[in-house]
Amino acid sequence: MAADIKISHLIPLYRSRRFADVIAANVAELAAPDTEILLADRNGDEAFCEDLRAQFTDVPNLRVICDATDATWVGNIAGLIGAARGTYIQILPHDDGTTKAATDAMCAALDTAPDAVLAYGRVRAFDLAGAPLPNRDELNSAESAEATGWALNDALPLLWTGRFNGAFKGVIRRATAQLPACRFTATTSTALSERAWLFSLALQGRFQFVPMDVLYKRYYPDSTHHGWTVTAETHEEATQLMINAINHTLHDPALRSYAIQDMRENCAAKLRSMQGCCEKFRYTPATDPAQNRLRGAPIAWGTRV
Repeated sequence: MAADIKISHLIPLYRSRRFADVIAANVAELAAPDTEILLADRNGDEAFCEDLRAQFTDVPNLRVICDATDATWVGNIAGLIGAARGTYIQILPHDDGTTKAATDAMCAALDTAPDAVLAYGRVRAFDLAGAPLPNRDELNSAESAEATGWALNDALPLLWTGRFNGAFKGVIRRATAQLPACRFTATTSTALSERAWLFSLALQGRFQFVPMDVLYKRYYPDSTHHGWTVTAETHEEATQLMINAINHTLHDPALRSYAIQDMRENCAAKLRSMQGCCEKFRYTPATDPAQNRLRGAPIAWGTRV
C-alpha cells in the first residue's frame, strides 16, 4: 500500500466520451495529494483515454488504463480493485457524481469503526437533464448511524431484501475488497453480481450507515443496468457465488452448513415464485437448529466466525 494514499476512486469506463464533463467534474472535486483516481477502459478506446491523460496531466495520483480485453463492467472493476493502493476504495460509475465532503465523511466513519468494512449513505436519483427522480432515491431510512452490532443474520438476507441500497458505491476497506474470498465475480449476464459481492464483504464485517447524501445517480434508458434481465439462472449463479464466499469465510462447520442451507432454501423459493408456483417471494430465514445462536453469530472486521 502507498502509505500516503487515503482513498482510491475507481472509475470504470465504457463508451464514456458522452460523460466527459461528469468525469472531469468528479476529478476536479476529488483530486487531492492523499487521493488516487483510477480510470479504466477495457474496450480499447485509446483516443478517449489519451484525451483524458492530456486533460488530467497535472492531477496527482491519477492513472488512465486502456486495453482491449473487452472485460465486462464486473471484470473492469475487479481489475481496478486489484490495482488500488489506498487504505479505502470507492467505485464511482462514469455517469454518477459525488462530493469530497461525502467521501471524507465515509472515510471518517471507517476510521472510527474498526469493525466496519464499508460505509455508505443516501443516494439521490436524477435523469440526464438533471431533474430529480425522488421515486428512485435510495435513502435507507430504516438504517441507523448509531448501530454497532453485526451478525450473520445481517448478511444472509442481503441479496433477497434489497437492504443496503447504494452500498456498492460506498467507501470500502481495500484490504477487505482484495481478499480472495471477496473477489468480484460476474454472473453470466452480470446482473446481481454486485449484490453477491456485497454479501461476501458483509461476511467480513459491518456496514456503517452515514446519514447524508453521498452519491448522485443518473437514470436513463441505455444505462448498463437498465437492460438487465434477471432469470432463474441468474439467481442460481448469484446464489452459488454467495455459497463460494461462505465456504471461503465461515470456518465453523455448523455456521457454514446453516448459511448454505439459508441460501439454497431462499433461492429455491425465489425460483418457485418466478415460475408462478407460489405467492410472491419473501425472504424467509432457514430454521436455526441452535435457537438463533447461528443466525446471531457476530461478525467483525479481522475475524472469522
